[in-house]
Amino acid sequence: MDRSIDRRLCGHCHQSIGSEALVAMNRLWHPDHFTCSSCKRPIKQTFQAADNHAYCVQCFAQKYNPKCAGCQETLVDTCLLALDRHWHPRCFTCSTCNRPLPNGEFYLVDDKPYDLDCHWAKRLEKREHMERGER
Repeated sequence: MDRSIDRRLCGHCHQSIGSEALVAMNRLWHPDHFTCSSCKRPIKQTFQAADNHAYCVQCFAQKYNPKCAGCQETLVDTCLLALDRHWHPRCFTCSTCNRPLPNGEFYLVDDKPYDLDCHWAKRLEKREHMERGER
C-alpha cells in the first residue's frame, strides 16, 4: 500500500492512528507529531500554513510578517500602514512631540508625520524661515 496517499496514517510517522488524532492540513496526525516546521514544537492550538508547511503563530510571524518601521520588531497583531511602511500603533509617532498618532491620523510636513498641533507649529516655523530668506 502506498503510504503517501493513505490518509488514515499519521502525516509524520506514517503509522496507524490510534484512539487520539488531530486533523490538520487534510491529514491525520498523532497529537505530538503535528509540529511547527520551524521550531519543531508540537502545535496544540492555532497554526498558520504556508508552502504546504505548518507553523506555530510565532514562527509564522517571524518568517512572513513585516517588521515595524519604528522598533524593527515583527508585527503580530494590530499594525498601521503609513508612509508606505508598517508600524505598531505605539511606534508611529509625531516627529516633534513623539506622542503616538491617534488612529494613525497625521499631517505631513517635509515628508515627516506630525499631530495636528505640532503640524501647525512646524508650518509656522517654516513660514518664518521662508520670510527671513532661510531654508
